[in-house]
Formats: sequence, C-alpha cells, structure tokens
Amino acid sequence: MGIGGAAVSVIGASLHASPLAALAFVLAAGLMAGLSEVRGPATALWFKLLYVVLIAACLQPASGPSASAHAWMAGLDFLRGGLFACAVSLVLIPSDRETRPRTEIIAIYDALRRFAVALAEAGSLDMTPHKQEIRLCIETARRALASRRGLADPVALVHYAYAIAVGDAIFALLIVAGELRERLGVGHALPLACAASRLTDIHAQVLQALSCHGPDLPALTAVLFRDLRELAARRTHASTPPAYQSALAALAQFPAFDRWREGFSWPNSGFAGLIDRLGLMLADLAARDTRVTRHSVRLALAGGLSLLPAQIWHVDHGYWVAVTVIMVLSPRLQTTRQISFLRFAGSLAGALLACAISLWHPTPAPVLGLSALFLASAYAARLAGNPAGFAFCLTPAVILFSWLGEPTSSSSQVAAMRGLDTAIGCLIALASYYILAPRAELSRVFRHSIDALAVNAVYLRAASRSSRTLTPSHLRLEALRVAAGRASSRAEATLSQSAGDLASDLTAAHTSLHDTARRMASLAGLIRAGAESGSVNEHPGPAVQAMLSELEVRLAEVAARPGRIDAIAPSAPDRIGPSPLATTAFEQFLVEQAAYANAHVDSAHQAVARMSALASAHEHGGRSRRGSLHAS
Repeated sequence: MGIGGAAVSVIGASLHASPLAALAFVLAAGLMAGLSEVRGPATALWFKLLYVVLIAACLQPASGPSASAHAWMAGLDFLRGGLFACAVSLVLIPSDRETRPRTEIIAIYDALRRFAVALAEAGSLDMTPHKQEIRLCIETARRALASRRGLADPVALVHYAYAIAVGDAIFALLIVAGELRERLGVGHALPLACAASRLTDIHAQVLQALSCHGPDLPALTAVLFRDLRELAARRTHASTPPAYQSALAALAQFPAFDRWREGFSWPNSGFAGLIDRLGLMLADLAARDTRVTRHSVRLALAGGLSLLPAQIWHVDHGYWVAVTVIMVLSPRLQTTRQISFLRFAGSLAGALLACAISLWHPTPAPVLGLSALFLASAYAARLAGNPAGFAFCLTPAVILFSWLGEPTSSSSQVAAMRGLDTAIGCLIALASYYILAPRAELSRVFRHSIDALAVNAVYLRAASRSSRTLTPSHLRLEALRVAAGRASSRAEATLSQSAGDLASDLTAAHTSLHDTARRMASLAGLIRAGAESGSVNEHPGPAVQAMLSELEVRLAEVAARPGRIDAIAPSAPDRIGPSPLATTAFEQFLVEQAAYANAHVDSAHQAVARMSALASAHEHGGRSRRGSLHAS
C-alpha cells in the first residue's frame, strides 16, 4: 500500500495541471478499482484506497518550485507515511507465513475426497456443485502457483505443479465414474468405495506433508505417484464395467515426476505473453460477474463526477466526495440505498460531534489523541460491518486531522465542508447507480450459455475424432477439457448472478442447457478413457467410422448453430442410419457412446430453442406492459 500509494501520488500530482488527462486517468483507475471486487474484499479495499489517494493527489495544489518537484514530494511524503504505518503494523499485528500454493493444493484433494465419498454413497447425486468446486480449486491453485513465480525456489514450484496435475488427472477419473454411476443407476458395479477410501488416504498424506513449513516435496511427489498407481491398479474385478477399467488404465499411464517434468514448461513470460495474459485477465474479470462489471463503470463515472467540480472550483478537499462515493457504492441497489442513508446519517452526526469538540478550542495534543481514538473506533466499526458507526467515527477523525494540518482555519468550518462533501458524494453515488440501473442481463447470460455449449461440443467432437483415428492428441484434449470446465463454470456463475432478474422458466431452460453441456464433457472423458487405455490397437471398422463422422458433423452444427429444430432427430438411430454391426468390444463401446452423444445434441438443440422462445415471449410481454402503462 505504501509503495502503490506513493506511485499514484506521483502520478496524481503530475496530472494536477492537466484536468483532462487527470479525468481520463481517474476513469481508467475507477474501472480497475471496480473490477477488483471479484478478487475479494481485501483486494477491493486496497484498490479503492489507492483510487482515493489518486483523486486526492490530483486535487492538491502545487507546493514545490516545479511540477516535477511537487510530484516527487507528494510521492515521498506518502512513502514515509506508508513506511511508518507498515512498521507500526509489523509491531502490533502478528504476521502469517506465506502458504501459497500449499493451502490451495490441500483444498483440491479435500474436494476430490468429498466428491469420491459422495459418489460412493447410495441415492441420487447432483454432481454439478462438486465439479464446480473442484474446477475452482484447481484454477485457484494454478493462479497461486503463477503468483509465486520469481519469489520462490523454481524446483519447488515444479513439484507443486505436479501435485496439481495429479489432482486434475484424478478429477478426470471421477468425472468418468460419475457419468457411469448416473448411467448405470443403483445396480452399478463400480468400485467407488475403494476409490473413496484411497482418496481419503491421499488427502491425509497431502495434508500431513503440506501442513509443515518446509515440506519434503520430492517425497510428496513420489508418494502421489505411488498412490496414483495403486488407485489405477484396482481394475481387475470381473464385474467392473469395461469403461471404468479403461479409465483406470488411462490413469495408470500418468508419468512419474521425472518423466512428467521433461514435458512440462511454464507459460510464456515474454512481453508479448504478458500483454496477452493481461488482456485475458481483464476479459475474465469483466465476464466473471455482471454486477461487478456494472459496478466498475459506476465507480469510474462517480469518481469522474467527484473530480470535475473540485478541479473547476479548485477545492483541494474534494477527495472526501470520492471517499463517500466509494464507501456508498456497492454492486446492489438495495445495499447502496441502505449504506447511503446510514453513511450520510453517520457522517452528519460525526461532523456535528467534531463541531462540538472544536467549540472547546482544544490544543493540538488532545486533538491528536481524539483523532487516533476515533480512527481506531472506525476500524472496529468497519470490521463489525456497521457503516453508520464507521462513518460516525471516521468523519471526526478526518476533520480533526485536517484541522491539525490547518490550525489557523476554523474547525467548525472544516466540519461543515466535510458534511457537504458527504451529501454530494451520496447524491453522486445514487445518481450514477440510477443512470446505470440494474437490468436483466439476458444477452450476457445467453451468450455465456451458448459459449459453454460450443466449447463442450467441440471437446466431445475432438474426443470422438481421437477415438475414431487413434491419433495421439493428449495435450489438445487436455486443453479442451480445461477450457470446457472453465466455460461451464463461467456460464453457471453468470446464471446464478442474474437468477433474480430472470423468470423461473427461463432460468430452468438455462440450467437444462448447462446440464447437457456438462454431460457432453463427461461423455468426452469417457470416450477418451476408452481410446487412451492402451488396449486398443486397431482402428474401428468403416461402419463405425461413418457413424462417428456423422456424429462429429452434428456436434459441429450444434456448436455453430444451436437451436435448429430441423436438426433435431426423431431418434438417434434414424438420424445416423442403421446401427453398424460391432465386431469388437471397442466398436460396441463407441456405438453406445455415439447414441448418448446424439441424445445430448438433440437435448441441446431443444434447450436453446426453448430459451430463445421464452426470451422472445418475455420481451414481448414486457413491451406490452410498457405500452399499456403509456396508454393509461
């Protein structure tokens, strides 16, 4: 915070003489501060504090002989204050050790264990929450691993990457197990209890190894490989379905650490790769939460509105308006209304309290003590989630601190100006919210659902082609599997964010499409397990080849043009012609999976067609209601 605040202080002070450049920079910084909401409350608070520092630096009058000297002194003053605050924090607040990515890796294996236990239990099971949680844990661990690059031992990071890769491979096995369990029903002969027991042991070993400060990572990777081989070796039971045996055989081919490391490479760290990752990160941040995206636009607009009047009238305390705006704005309108009222009432009461204190004409020493007391109370109210108490304590603290910096000015006048700034900030926050009023993001929900369907259909098509040609394409299929999981998670998250704005039947249609997309990914994993088991040496016959080619055409069609009623077959065999005579077990396996895939394609077309019809009906109904209101 100290280094970042010093940097933005230098930037803001250098932009003091250029109002338009300052406005453009504040708008861009407001977008970044708003998007930081998806990174958690701590990161969001850090960005918002930097945003306030930037606006305050843009409004401070020049105090040096030149603009460069003024900017340098502004950054140096903030850096001194930041270093002092860091020193006090290190003395008073105990620090925690850096545990990334150990905590995230433990979370992966804990989620895998719970998924395996849920699969082993009797009764129906909704696998979507477990899949979402595991995919989120894996992606979080990968981000944590990437954030440690350059700060830790690179050999240790490669061991951590291997542990994540092993967890991802086990996740692929559990997806196949879940697909077979759902397909076979209660009478399945899957050894899921053995898998759950084995994963419980693996989780205990990972937890024990990574809980200590200096873990023995080579020993951990060796243990993980041994446990993986033991898990894959439990496939000799005669009643185990052949598809699950193929999945275990594919898992048994996962390499040991030394052989895996030969093919491992970190992502591109060059300048072009950095720009690409930055663009992907911004797009991912903007697409992850629709309300946060609108919130970032509101925050940028409100910051610009709080900056312009202060620049025009040369009011150096206009940053308090930005502080109010940031504290009031939230992604939800109802929360904004409540916080605005409580914040305004608390700030007004705090300003009156500061005026009452100023009537006693205290000396600087007790004023400094009262300011520190109010600031500590404001921090406690902030932790308690009390916006009124936070504003009530923070307002007199800032007013008294400001008066210490200007002892010749009247403290009551400073208090009145802070109260006026608070009122203006509340009005700007509410105005920016109503200008960008929340609405049902039908287009984004629909687009993310269609994107998830397309990626999962492409993944299933690639798996079908790989099984048809028996060409080695493991890396491409793994990339498609990860992309399909991310697309499904993003679509489901977008739907959950906008579920309150959508009609129940439209939400059900989107949910049905997401379930179909997830089943496509599970089916692709099952086909891959059969093709990559190592027991298949001959290509399928011409009849099966033609059947799979027709399936791949249908999958490409549903990925590019979903919702076509004429593309829906009355039944899968009629669509693909007479079922070919399977001469081998692998051909029979492919015939069965193709029938399921055709059913998924038909279900996807029907779900998209239903979504489009419902969206058109609701839009027409909304127009009719608005027309009747205007007529009345």
